[in-house]
Amino acid sequence: MANITKRQFKRYCDIVYNECGINLTEEKWQLLNARIGKRIRKLGVQPEKYLSMIEKDPDELNSFLDAVSTNHTYFFRESKTFKFLDTSCRNIWCTACSSGEEPYSLLTYCLELGFEPSILATDISDSCLEKARRAIYPKKSLAHIPKHMIKRYFQKGVGKWEDHVRLKKHISRMVKFEKFNLLKDFPPSKNFDIIFCRNVMIYFDIPTKEK
Repeated sequence: MANITKRQFKRYCDIVYNECGINLTEEKWQLLNARIGKRIRKLGVQPEKYLSMIEKDPDELNSFLDAVSTNHTYFFRESKTFKFLDTSCRNIWCTACSSGEEPYSLLTYCLELGFEPSILATDISDSCLEKARRAIYPKKSLAHIPKHMIKRYFQKGVGKWEDHVRLKKHISRMVKFEKFNLLKDFPPSKNFDIIFCRNVMIYFDIPTKEK
């Protein structure tokens, strides 16, 4: 499969920027090529043809954005910010929840403080939201969680799942997951006490951050 050309890279980047605000620089050329390569091979098309497909087909555009969005996360990432949480933070919006580690971290942290928050967790990626609702994670993603919290909120996997854990059902049901595009969708009408967006803002340029 041929690599994407500089001109094609620019077009792909423009689509990503216009659709979800992520600003891809030339340093991301090979990363983008690798991310979409699997999808291109599956469809049996060349990069130029794939460009026309995502420009015309909303479903394929969705698959493309799903492939290129960054989903690096783990439990209690950037947990120093959690110190701002107290019982006044009843309504929380996690704006780019990826596969669910951040909102579940916020939830269990609040439960440890003695209250149950209302958490809306959103993301642009359908596959990430599916993983978040499933709430099954490799044990290594729990490295920053205190052991007593792992015992309290998670179940150990067995058999082929022995290297994984699952959030207990009554805990995972406390978070509401929805698809949301920060750049294009109208913000929820609900008032929030605190909004977590740091780990998505880092991928935006200044004009998009201001917007």
